[in-house]
Amino acid sequence: MVIKKNGREKWPTILIVLVSAALIITVVSFSLFHDSSPCEAVTGKPNGARDYKPDGGTLYKIGIGIGDITGPAGETNMMCYANPSQMTEGIHFRLYSRAYIVADHDDDNHRFVFINADIGMGAQIIRLKLIERLEALYPGMYTDQNVAFSGQHTHSGPGGYQQYLLYDVTSLGFVESSFLAILDGIEQSVIRAHNNLQPGYVYSNSGELVDPTGQDVHWANRNRSPYAYDNNPQEERDKYDYDVDKTMTLLKFVAQDGQDMGALSWFAVHPTSMNNTNHLISGDNKGYAAYLMEQHFNNGARPGKGSFIAAFAQSNNGDVSPNTEDPHCLYGGGECEYETSRCPGSDVCVSFGPGEDMYESTKIIGRRQFEKAMELYENAMTPLSGKIDFRHQYVDMSSYHVTQPDGSSVTTCKPALGYSFAAGCTDGPGALNFTQGDTTGDPFWDSVIDTVKPPTEELESCHSPKPIFLATGETNNTWDWHPTIVDTQILTIGHFVILAVPGEFSTMAGRRIRDSVKEVFVNNGFDAAGTEVVLAGLCNLYTHYIVTYEEYQVQRYEGASTIYGPYTLQAHQQQFGVLAEAIATGQTLDPGPRPPNFYDDGVVRGDRKSVV
Repeated sequence: MVIKKNGREKWPTILIVLVSAALIITVVSFSLFHDSSPCEAVTGKPNGARDYKPDGGTLYKIGIGIGDITGPAGETNMMCYANPSQMTEGIHFRLYSRAYIVADHDDDNHRFVFINADIGMGAQIIRLKLIERLEALYPGMYTDQNVAFSGQHTHSGPGGYQQYLLYDVTSLGFVESSFLAILDGIEQSVIRAHNNLQPGYVYSNSGELVDPTGQDVHWANRNRSPYAYDNNPQEERDKYDYDVDKTMTLLKFVAQDGQDMGALSWFAVHPTSMNNTNHLISGDNKGYAAYLMEQHFNNGARPGKGSFIAAFAQSNNGDVSPNTEDPHCLYGGGECEYETSRCPGSDVCVSFGPGEDMYESTKIIGRRQFEKAMELYENAMTPLSGKIDFRHQYVDMSSYHVTQPDGSSVTTCKPALGYSFAAGCTDGPGALNFTQGDTTGDPFWDSVIDTVKPPTEELESCHSPKPIFLATGETNNTWDWHPTIVDTQILTIGHFVILAVPGEFSTMAGRRIRDSVKEVFVNNGFDAAGTEVVLAGLCNLYTHYIVTYEEYQVQRYEGASTIYGPYTLQAHQQQFGVLAEAIATGQTLDPGPRPPNFYDDGVVRGDRKSVV
């Protein structure tokens, strides 16, 4: 079944069916844009000196660069919706990597680079190969420690670039042409940023992206799993005005002479305005926002060619949709069941809008992000101060020991996906008889799974109450289905803290880890009022979702896609606390266990290497 107005949300559409030899095959399971150009013209001030002077702050060295990562525009499966029939057939607008280097002015070897790419998510193999290339160009300068790579999470880019099997299933394996286009473009963006290093200042600002009239509570984002959110403690929910984060945080980069250099912002919303019937490569709402801001400052220069570079990065978007209309039953038109998003009979629960079609919705949500970013940019007047720092550590997230407040210890689990992973969400339903909120499983699918690879009792116990649909961590294969060695990383500019997290945190999960990491910094000497923590989602690799323990219990789509079990969030909080303490106290950390490199090992290489 294809939903024409809005597509299914990525991996939930995968259905694994047994074929005689006990192999799993997927049923994870074009409208042309009516304008001659994907975006309307934007006029604004030319990129030039501003009408203010820096007042205090630390002088850094700043370099910003852009590179084209569009990739194969025909006959390549698109990433994230996991729809095998969604193949590229042209370009809505091109995809870019935007790289931001910030270095201490007096020791520019002490630097980091934050990369925001118009792709579905960070990819561990791309990061490994990028660092290898940068090491050849700039020995000792760009390493595991100081290179952060985030995907803004568009669902309309070429796929097949990941090194773990599950992510390459619908592209029928690894697609090297897609992989190399992304890697080459990211490398080019970093090289340009490196070559453009110059003295400058970094400013920060934040504010809520809400309807200025106060009439539309959703406006630019809404929660698509409110039942799971409402399972969090009442006293915790009472601290917040909304069930999604409305705050956009922005960094403004200005050269010492006052020249505008660029902007980097974070805001939580899925780039799923373009749906799974789309066949045109697109950066979706975040890519469109970047286009608008760059056009504004670059006075109409061709995309990717101006000197001002703007990135709209992802944050804790796990349960956050751009489809702001109320969920409803597609055919009957009635309300969906609140707990499970079920509809009567074979009807399905969907949410659309705010536009009349996916192109208009992309423009609306993108423009609202752009307008807020412009407001924050124009009013960012206080520069950041302090040294550049960073910590990165690999950890085995399949067996991470978490110390509870009472002193007891629990562990994370080998990766596995639950039944509700296949059910979908209000951004678009799954198929057949899968539903959200399933904590018991299904006799038919249980029998199918047991014939293929039944989960062990130990895995079932670890993931409880999740009924396991795919025991990906227990497969015996030279090609791992899911990662177990996970990147964890923090970057700091003075007391401005960037958490480079390896997946999609739900709204409340993101709030908890921001608060717990800030507490570690403050307990180790950072000023509470002056410390700001932002969450940069989908960084370095993809580990699906991270929800709170309470949200996990109800097993909606996001909870079923939390692959390391109910204590995944606590593990990340503890681990990022380790990184924070190391930065605050000047400690050096062990790098941790190295992840596999399936590209160099020959497991993934070439176009469409078979997954079977």
